[in-house]
Amino acid sequence: MKEEEHKEAFEIHKKTIFEWALDVQGIEGAQRIVGLHASRGIIELLSKFLHEKKLISEGFQLNHRWFKIKKVIDKLPAFESKEEIVKNLVRLENLCENLSYGKKKPASEIEEVVNLFTKLEGEIKAIS
Repeated sequence: MKEEEHKEAFEIHKKTIFEWALDVQGIEGAQRIVGLHASRGIIELLSKFLHEKKLISEGFQLNHRWFKIKKVIDKLPAFESKEEIVKNLVRLENLCENLSYGKKKPASEIEEVVNLFTKLEGEIKAIS
């Protein structure tokens, strides 16, 4: 995908979380939507950043599933704040998987994912 396509995909995921899931469904009813869209959305933003900085080729695709384990750091090129961002991405992916496929979780776990999504968005945009 191209840089612009990653940006558009990120915006769709973000809109789905904040304008549909949370606003329409409410935090209690948004568990699976937040779980499915948060990690995928942030990976789109990271992909946009890596393309923008010419750290990956246009054909290279990140997979959100790679971020289940910390060893994913070895698959990524060097960039500012890489260790902190990857640590948070791994945390986000694992939390999202629990929301997406696990039993009903308390609102605090959904809020944690939303807050981590927002934090990662800020961290990635800060280095862009």
